[in-house]
Amino acid sequence: MNLLLSIVYPALLSGLLLMYLKYKFVIGSWKLLFQAVVFGLASVAVLFILDQIAVYKGIDELRNLKRTGFYSFVVVGFGAELGKFILLRYYFLRQKTFRGPLDGIIYNLLIAGSFTMLALPLFMSGWFSKEMNLTFLITYPLANMAFAVIMGFFTGMGKFRNNRFIDSMTALGAASFFHGFYFFINLTDEFLIFGLYGAGLALIAFMLLVKSTNLKDEEKQAQ
Repeated sequence: MNLLLSIVYPALLSGLLLMYLKYKFVIGSWKLLFQAVVFGLASVAVLFILDQIAVYKGIDELRNLKRTGFYSFVVVGFGAELGKFILLRYYFLRQKTFRGPLDGIIYNLLIAGSFTMLALPLFMSGWFSKEMNLTFLITYPLANMAFAVIMGFFTGMGKFRNNRFIDSMTALGAASFFHGFYFFINLTDEFLIFGLYGAGLALIAFMLLVKSTNLKDEEKQAQ
């Protein structure tokens, strides 16, 4: 039952997001949005490769805090976000319809949604590290949406400023850290920290989303 839910739940969220985008915005290129969905599935490959290296090296045997931290932040956190970042930074950022942080967030939400559609069933079936619990199943798609907002915002800021490299590294570093910390908390079952972390992550994502919307409005007024 959990495995089936892990497939249907992220797909439903992605479908609702596409419906919202159709209702809220005038979409310049549906082709790019669907490419974001399809390419997001391929982004799981980076996590898969790093996980296989970890298995080969025995790093996935989480016998102590050091191994757990390394696996959570480097293998899962960085591995999950690197694939998304490569797509967002080196393909979608170069498109004419990509104009700023809000566009980065939209594209990355779709990338992250399809990433979750494939990654979550793999996690729930015990393919990565160990079989995860119901809390992970429910919160992981939502957490990935928050990571997508963080990465999309800072990547999109590269359209406004000359320090695109710094913005890109901030996007990758921040998303990887929050993703890794999320996974680490799930492995250690620190539910109080999980609650505080979740509230903080949601607040950060909300503030960046509001900021990106304000920047979009300022851009329209300047035209």
